Amino acid sequence: PAVAQKYGVQLTFFHGKGGTVGRGGNPSVYRAVLAHPPNTINGRFRVTEQGEMITQNFGDVAQAKRTLDIYTSAVLRESFVKHVEPTEDWRSEMADLSEVSCTAYRQLVRKEPRFVPYFRQATPELELGTLNIGSRPAKRNPKGGIESLRAIPWTFAWTQTRVHLSAWLGCGEALNPNDEEKQKKLRTMYNSWPWFRETIDLISMVLSKSDMSINANYDAQLVDKTEELMGLGKEIRSRLAITREGVLKVTGCEDVTAGFALLSESMKTRAAFVDPINCIQAEVMKRYRALERKGEKLSKAEKAEKEILVDGLRVCISGIAQGMRNSG
Repeated sequence: PAVAQKYGVQLTFFHGKGGTVGRGGNPSVYRAVLAHPPNTINGRFRVTEQGEMITQNFGDVAQAKRTLDIYTSAVLRESFVKHVEPTEDWRSEMADLSEVSCTAYRQLVRKEPRFVPYFRQATPELELGTLNIGSRPAKRNPKGGIESLRAIPWTFAWTQTRVHLSAWLGCGEALNPNDEEKQKKLRTMYNSWPWFRETIDLISMVLSKSDMSINANYDAQLVDKTEELMGLGKEIRSRLAITREGVLKVTGCEDVTAGFALLSESMKTRAAFVDPINCIQAEVMKRYRALERKGEKLSKAEKAEKEILVDGLRVCISGIAQGMRNSG
């Protein structure tokens, strides 16, 4: 912004966001706009909606008007908000948080040899590539590994299994410093800096939608019963617990749902429908993969069963995505 202002350029930031936090999504659009850094909006804001958020926010005339009202009112009010300028100390702390979390993320995703086999067994990543549920191929390179996956299936796969790994991995290590002074600084940043508070609240919201018991069932049904792979699943759920602990230390709350009373009640209602779908999906994937391993050696009855299982997978994927509300 400072460079644009210096040379008289009218700057408009373009926010290309998906439904998930891992892809820039934020259900609290009004708060998110007001929390933007100083001099980044100035009455101009361009945004794109993607995935299932198009239907959710613009699916009918009344909802579309409501969504546009929120954007318009937020952009207008932002002009009158006195923004908090982050101190150099806060900027330095953010750089440290970024380095710690990024290192932890890459260590698991890129350097852990068990990760790719676990990811492909414990999530519907392989099935997403065969089901006609997206506008583009799940991978940029069909023969590539994790790095070739598009952002949507990468995030979508973890959302389906209720662990939401791509949104919080690395945060636990960053938000649990051994230094008490650093912990105090994080609490001060949360209470005094809207941008940081909004970021932490988004992580908290994702954590409130995670379910370790549901996720563990996918491991039990789909993952090879080896110490390496089953152990990695337990490690991931342990990191999830550590991340929850770190978020609660920063926010000072007793539960990750504390700031989302309405969402919490909504999730309790939805759980009665989504939890069984998760269990059914794990069973369907187990049967589907057993038939896939047979290749072309399928009987007529097995071919018919496979077609039914594919339909079942589509229904389960859609049901879980609708239940999570921000999945792609």
